Amino acid sequence: MTTYVPDRTPDRRRTIRIKRSALLQNKLEEIDRPSIKIAETRDELEQAFSLVYREYLKLGYIKEPNPSEMYLSIYHILPETAVFIFKSYLTVICTLTQIFDSKLFGLPMDDLYHEELNALRNASRKLVELSALATPKQARWRNVFMYLCQAMYWYAIYKNVNDLCIMVNPKHVDFYKTIFLFEDLGPEKYYPNVGAPAVALRLDLDDIQGKLREKYGTLDFDCDMYSFFHRVTTTQLTPSGGEDLLVKKNGMLDADTVRYFFIEKTNVLEKATPDQMNYIRSIYPGLNRTTGEFCNILKLYHFQG
Repeated sequence: MTTYVPDRTPDRRRTIRIKRSALLQNKLEEIDRPSIKIAETRDELEQAFSLVYREYLKLGYIKEPNPSEMYLSIYHILPETAVFIFKSYLTVICTLTQIFDSKLFGLPMDDLYHEELNALRNASRKLVELSALATPKQARWRNVFMYLCQAMYWYAIYKNVNDLCIMVNPKHVDFYKTIFLFEDLGPEKYYPNVGAPAVALRLDLDDIQGKLREKYGTLDFDCDMYSFFHRVTTTQLTPSGGEDLLVKKNGMLDADTVRYFFIEKTNVLEKATPDQMNYIRSIYPGLNRTTGEFCNILKLYHFQG
């Protein structure tokens, strides 16, 4: 008697997983005027930060609730940081943040994986970190996060990025490696900021198109990740306002918005170094004239320096 042994190869598991989750199906029905864009207004940013806070709180990643009920970091003050949002008319229902590497600020992952990231930097790689992905439970079945991934992917290519880097909970590693073809970057470590273990992964954009074609190019349309990311298709989804999603016209926040998020609502700037504060002062000079709290922070750093 022959015993049946199911096919457990990565390609087979990949196909089954995509089909079962209907990952590439358009599920935008009943979403009011669906749109996708990079957040620009204070309202869009506040909705995105609040959404991440609520979802992280439910997952136990936020140990001590804060009065602002928003989740943001010093990286969100940087002009290059892009907060991608999926909207149902005026309501943000999914968000993903793309943080660009810099000598002065580095990446959030440097807390755990500085050595691994430096190995990429030493090879002259341009890095970004993906973080703060959040979708409320009632919207997850629609797979709207796939559209954010698509937009983020093309924006990274537009910005000549070499590597997309992420930290994920170990239970999600198989998904990112099997479906999106991420590779190992660093071993499992405990991440105290969220009180959970993390694993570092990277996606090499220099050769990802060929890998996607190899793995997905011959599959049916409903499993073809290559076509989803590399062929233009017509969907119900359009960039908000009819603008080109890949053009972030002005990454600078206005002084009032910076004051609102980083001084009035949070104490994010208290963890900045003197050099980081000097840089922030140089790109947001309006704060020096309008915000007494900001001036006090600058004076404190100047005294300590």
